[in-house]
Amino acid sequence: MRSRGSLLIDRGFSFLKGMKPDRLWFHRGDFLDCVYRLFTRFWLFFLILVLCFPAIAATPRFDFTLENIRHPVFSIRSAGIKLIGAPSPTLEINLGEVAIGKQTWHGLRLRCNPVHIDRESMNCNTGTLQIGERFMTMIFRLSLQHKQFVLEIRPASNKSKEKWRLEVNWQASKWQGVLQVVNGEGKFLADLLPQGDDRIQVHQAILNGNIRLSGNNASVSALSARLGISKLSFSDASGLHAGEGIDLQLDADAQQKRNDWQWRGKITWPEGEIFWQPFYFSGEGHQLTARGTVKDERINITQGEFNLAGTGKADFSAVAGIADQSLQQAWLSARDLELSALFGSIIRPLAVDTALAETEAAGQMNIDWRYQGNDNQELIVGLQDVSLTDAHGRFAVERLNAHIPWNSNEKRDGSIRFSNAQMVGIPLGETYIPIGTDGMRFSIPRAEIPVLDGKMLIENFVASMQASGWQWQFDGLLAPISMEKLTESLHIQPMFGTLSGTIPRMSYANSIMTMDGELVFGIFDGVAVARNLALSGPLSLTPHLTMDMAMYHIDLDLLTRAYSFGNMQGRVDVEIDDLELINWEPVKFDAKLASSAGDYKRRISQAAIKNLIALGGGLAVTAIQKSFLGLFEQFGYAEIGWSCKLRGSVCNMGGIGPATHDGGYMLIKGSGIPAITITGYNRKVDWPELLERLRHAIESGNPIIH
Repeated sequence: MRSRGSLLIDRGFSFLKGMKPDRLWFHRGDFLDCVYRLFTRFWLFFLILVLCFPAIAATPRFDFTLENIRHPVFSIRSAGIKLIGAPSPTLEINLGEVAIGKQTWHGLRLRCNPVHIDRESMNCNTGTLQIGERFMTMIFRLSLQHKQFVLEIRPASNKSKEKWRLEVNWQASKWQGVLQVVNGEGKFLADLLPQGDDRIQVHQAILNGNIRLSGNNASVSALSARLGISKLSFSDASGLHAGEGIDLQLDADAQQKRNDWQWRGKITWPEGEIFWQPFYFSGEGHQLTARGTVKDERINITQGEFNLAGTGKADFSAVAGIADQSLQQAWLSARDLELSALFGSIIRPLAVDTALAETEAAGQMNIDWRYQGNDNQELIVGLQDVSLTDAHGRFAVERLNAHIPWNSNEKRDGSIRFSNAQMVGIPLGETYIPIGTDGMRFSIPRAEIPVLDGKMLIENFVASMQASGWQWQFDGLLAPISMEKLTESLHIQPMFGTLSGTIPRMSYANSIMTMDGELVFGIFDGVAVARNLALSGPLSLTPHLTMDMAMYHIDLDLLTRAYSFGNMQGRVDVEIDDLELINWEPVKFDAKLASSAGDYKRRISQAAIKNLIALGGGLAVTAIQKSFLGLFEQFGYAEIGWSCKLRGSVCNMGGIGPATHDGGYMLIKGSGIPAITITGYNRKVDWPELLERLRHAIESGNPIIH
């Protein structure tokens, strides 16, 4: 005859084991409610065992297995419970597989020896918890009399005094819980959380603090967290995201009121470094505070403030969808931001392939930004007393003040003003530039920029954003500028005369600037014409320029008077076809210089002849003519001619035509009394060496005769 206890055990196991997997399918609802009901069923199982404890002594071992527990949030496979009654009560819980989202854990095992179970409590003072390859010591106490559950977990070694302690107390339908962490290993916690294939790998982190929760039944109604994270380091496989030595302080509270949650939080970052391609930040006391609500699957930040140490603070608000993780609307306002810090951490990394990447900035900046309906609605940028300086001296701006308003649906007017500036050493005077914005269209109707003793006029400037990127165009005029002042600003040998001309329509599209028509300007009492201009990457570190250029009726007296090269009188025409410059250095051109047609004085000085001989190389005059060099200061000539086809760093040189002997080429054809003819012999000349010869001849005034 079977005992009453044995009968209860049989019925209890029949009830639980008879439940099919589909009967353990929890309805899609509150996750905590599902966990609560699962815990209740396990507790019912232990109560059945307690009621039948005499039978445990007679039957030393009980096994209980649930093959499959499924829920939309989690699933458990092969959940087994063993209770061994002799020689001492031992409890084992084995979970073959636990899956939450995309993360899966295998081989979770809890063992408690001994375990004390009665009608009011279950206690384990010596237990072990295994998660994968990690072992931890564990104690837990469950008291129905005091309505309390305590779980404490420590690493097996416990060298770091690490401790995770969870305490839950309840009365009737109300409950509260506290998770206390002491020197918690953040890497272990991060490994337990669901991660994607491109996850951030946490290498080290130490957690200290507590998290408090309270609620009714199985729902949470209040939460607070006071956590400190220290020595945090992380990286990803690509190396584009990394952090080292990071300390963070988190202070947050949340309460449920009716159908929504009200929350507030503060994060302080005092130390550490973060690289998040392309940005780099260091912790210097930065602070983020925010408060808001959570309702109807939306997070609403009603009031937020971001304080970036050394830069300034920004106020913001935002609304974001939880399900689709979308930003629905946002607003940000910042005043008096220090541009030097902002430029270094935000702007310069975004402009890594442009000239701004090596620019220093100072001054203050204001920003107002509004976002709504999956689109930017408004952006207003203000600059106060800003200075910009290029590290290579290519440009500089002083006392720049600007008000640049932009609205996606309305026309706005703004302005840019600076006291002075310089471009490649050329000074620009005080300038006021009116600007207009209309959606993604920006315009400057007219602006005058003082340049030395002249000015540059810009008219009809229009820039717009197209599918292929930014496009702009303008035309203008260059008023007469003194060549003497211009060459002085460029730190080159003085030239004389004036530079002036019209600027045809200049256009920019697909990162290439082109010129419609011809750029015509006066130089050295002649005319210069530029055609077919195309400049790609004008703001990049390696701009690429191609063009054709010609100069007509250039006064050699004005040209050579500027240098210590010797004097030449006459007129020349210069044609440069297929000119190609990379980073402003020539790599290709076909150049030709020839005497202009017409009747004019044609003379060349002794010093100029010696320098031409040095540039041409080799024996350049006959023995008889060479003896005349010391007797006369000037010589007559009939024609001058020189050509160069540059390919890479080699110049293939030529002249007026072939010489009468030795395969040379004629540079100057003599005429009159005294007359002199100069012949060149080196056909292939190293271009950098040729420039160095020319520089040496100009600077020393004593050419080296090869």
